[in-house]
Amino acid sequence: MRMIVKDISYKKLQLAVLEGKVNLSHLNVFKSAFNTIPSLSVKIQAGIIGTSHFVQIENAQGEFFTEIFACDVLEKKDLKPLCFLPIDEITSPVKIPSSHSYEFSFQKQNFYRDTHAISKWTDEVQKENPFIFLEYDFNADIEATIYSRTILLVRTLENGSKIEIKTVHEYQEEDVIILSHSQLKLD
Repeated sequence: MRMIVKDISYKKLQLAVLEGKVNLSHLNVFKSAFNTIPSLSVKIQAGIIGTSHFVQIENAQGEFFTEIFACDVLEKKDLKPLCFLPIDEITSPVKIPSSHSYEFSFQKQNFYRDTHAISKWTDEVQKENPFIFLEYDFNADIEATIYSRTILLVRTLENGSKIEIKTVHEYQEEDVIILSHSQLKLD
């Protein structure tokens, strides 16, 4: 089986959380989706950017909230993020009590041991028909049975009062899966 080599490592992931609209036009978006959540009066734009993701949420007043978990895609000098942390500095859940209640956490798993469990979870959540579900695979070899993917899920929790973001960032060549989980309560 031929390994798919990407020039990015999970060790370079950075979490950026921002209030305000972020210009995403410079990102190399592999897949994206737009949807609305009527119960929260929000519009959501989400996308897979390589082995990374972004989610940008706009409320009814035109205010934006953006989460980007990616490798070196933002120039911190141009933005005023609520949070801008490299993955190795995220040692406990990130909680941001801004105008919204936001929490982010991640865990690291073994690619070869856990990839089948992730595939099973992926099949189950697709059946739930979430507001947004995106999956991109890096299968460059059509004979390969196991390959890296990026998966992004956006749905609501607690009777529609919270937005949940779950992602899977697989790094086959490093034998690592990064699972991220975010929750945002809009006031």
